[in-house]
Amino acid sequence: MVDIPHNYCHSTGYIQFCQSTQSIYNMSNRRIYNVLFNTHTVSGIVISAALYVIFFAGAFSLFKAEIAIWENGNPVSHTERKDIDFDHIIQNLDQNIDLTSRDLQFNFGEHDDKIEVFIDRRKDSTLSETAQETHFFSIEIHSSEGKTYEQHYSVGEFLYRLHFFSQFPAIGIYLAGFVSLFFLFAIITGIIVHWKKIIPNFYTFNPRIALKRVWTEAHTALGVIGLPFQLMFALTGAYFCLSLLVLIPANFLYDGDQLQLMEDVRPDRKVYEWLGESNNTIPSFNEFAQLTASQWDNFDLTRGFIRNYAGVNMKYILVGDLEDSEGFIGIGRLVINPYTGDIESYKNPKEGSYIEDIQRVLGRLHFADFGGIPMKLLYFILSLLTCFVIISGVLIWIESRNKRSMTLTQRLYTAKVGHIYMAICLSMLPVTALAFLFVKLSNGYFENKMSAIYWFYFLTWLGFILFFRFKRDNYFTNKYCLLLGGIFGLFIPVANGIITKNWLWTAFSTHQFEIFFIDLFWIGIAISSLVVYSKLKPSIKDQSSFSKNPIDYNHLKNEEISTPSRTSELNDLISTDKNHIDMRTKIIILWIFLGIGWIIHHIYGLFNIYYNETLIIEGATGEPPFMHHIYRILFEGLCLTFALLTVEISKQWFKWLSLIWASIAGLYNIYHFVEALFFESSNISEIFMLALVTTASIFLIRNIFLWKK
Repeated sequence: MVDIPHNYCHSTGYIQFCQSTQSIYNMSNRRIYNVLFNTHTVSGIVISAALYVIFFAGAFSLFKAEIAIWENGNPVSHTERKDIDFDHIIQNLDQNIDLTSRDLQFNFGEHDDKIEVFIDRRKDSTLSETAQETHFFSIEIHSSEGKTYEQHYSVGEFLYRLHFFSQFPAIGIYLAGFVSLFFLFAIITGIIVHWKKIIPNFYTFNPRIALKRVWTEAHTALGVIGLPFQLMFALTGAYFCLSLLVLIPANFLYDGDQLQLMEDVRPDRKVYEWLGESNNTIPSFNEFAQLTASQWDNFDLTRGFIRNYAGVNMKYILVGDLEDSEGFIGIGRLVINPYTGDIESYKNPKEGSYIEDIQRVLGRLHFADFGGIPMKLLYFILSLLTCFVIISGVLIWIESRNKRSMTLTQRLYTAKVGHIYMAICLSMLPVTALAFLFVKLSNGYFENKMSAIYWFYFLTWLGFILFFRFKRDNYFTNKYCLLLGGIFGLFIPVANGIITKNWLWTAFSTHQFEIFFIDLFWIGIAISSLVVYSKLKPSIKDQSSFSKNPIDYNHLKNEEISTPSRTSELNDLISTDKNHIDMRTKIIILWIFLGIGWIIHHIYGLFNIYYNETLIIEGATGEPPFMHHIYRILFEGLCLTFALLTVEISKQWFKWLSLIWASIAGLYNIYHFVEALFFESSNISEIFMLALVTTASIFLIRNIFLWKK
């Protein structure tokens, strides 16, 4: 062992060594911080508009049941689910739709006088093609009047579906799931980045200081207040929207036996084989409902099932929950043979079941399915708080990137993104208020309420977005969205009172608390919006970096848009690369490749003719369905359309449009490829083509992103 002299530690060389080591350590920490900060910023900006829509629509969808009752305008009886005359309803259904050999499902809801009914196709293979139709509709529990899903559609249902982008066929829910995953990533990196500033920002918050600092401190402080809520929503949202990815590993554990997997995950959805029709009289479902509800105290029925109606092995199934006062989780289930009265399956709600209970916990936490209206109001406030955190994060990014040291191109890009994001997000308040007015004023005028709400909401929203986008003033957008939202919100209870005579005080006195609540709810939103509107003074706008360092949109042609030196360097670099393909040429080639790939994928169905598979699908009439044309236009036609337009158009808006559609198509291609791997593993040629299409999508997204920059 060598003894180090005591005075060596104080020598100049050792001090320099310590200083350099500390410098490297600080540089490493700084580099990690910068990586996390940039990751947090980029992930947040990419998903911010979509995430805002998810939280804003989700906040209102918490009151979906109350909104449907308010929209309908008729008093509700608040009948106990166990007291519904199911036998009368089932007999009427059997007269109109032959129920023999079908499976039935009833969703009871909680407040409304309607129950949802799903009737599966008949299992008897000897029956006609019409017997293979499925049915989904709602039934009024007293009159047994039925309405299709489109007829009883409500603005609450619309906002609930918008909450997970259901309006995008097939890929919407997965898009929402990936947004949730990115949100989880942004939360974790945000905590690490802002950790040291959390406590100080609570004590140093001052709205009179620089606007960027106001947004930063509010973003940090309010983000932490809602942190548990946001973390919970990110996890549960990703779980519900990406359940396919959750079930893929479980599918391996069950050796591909998906039927057994689903029976274990959802025992009430168990399917029984059809063994033949019974000659016995159909037993009473009412008695079974009374029996099940009386099994446990404070037990409410939520769903009912009839398996193999009128069959020798018919089953009655009822599922329910204990009331909140009895426990947070309490799933009860009873399965009986209705002919003999024998109980075949029994689930005590006071006894836990890991697989069922964990799903129920996630559902209750995500949808605030506990604690009644007070808990939903708390969720609503926290959702709007999260919307503010999202908006403030975007505003921080906008403020920090508007510097004179940046090129005009960079500043214009930042401003444009800010205008688009603010227009999309903030205009949702007045548009949603207008949608409530629309459904109340048009109630009973449209046979297909679903289409009417779709057209009104999206066209109105698009009009607001375009107006505020080209107004190019975030202060104006914020101020007048609050003003219009407040004014329209105050009109909602007035319109309801005039049309239905259910004024606020009338609804309260007649115990129509759902109608009373929605009117009062909108009054609260309207007053809050108008109060905030009154607090927004021009002096706030003056603190913005865009007021101190403005962009003159009227004289942009006279400004130097790009830096010549950087352009010449790029051209020199390109000219030295012999294998270089022009960016637009590559993008055109990839669009054409995708279009041809989808055409080949669609005609691969002809390949199966040689192996005795029928060419005509079940129910074919000789005329391709309209949705099939739409599907082919979206995936084949748009690919070729974008290839054609790229030849002539290079505007920034077109690049953005190309990137958005390429990303949507890419996500669908990835999903379709993964689905084919697990469910069509023997179709090697199709999997190969889907792999090529997926790879081309990835290349396309990358090249459009570079072209846009």
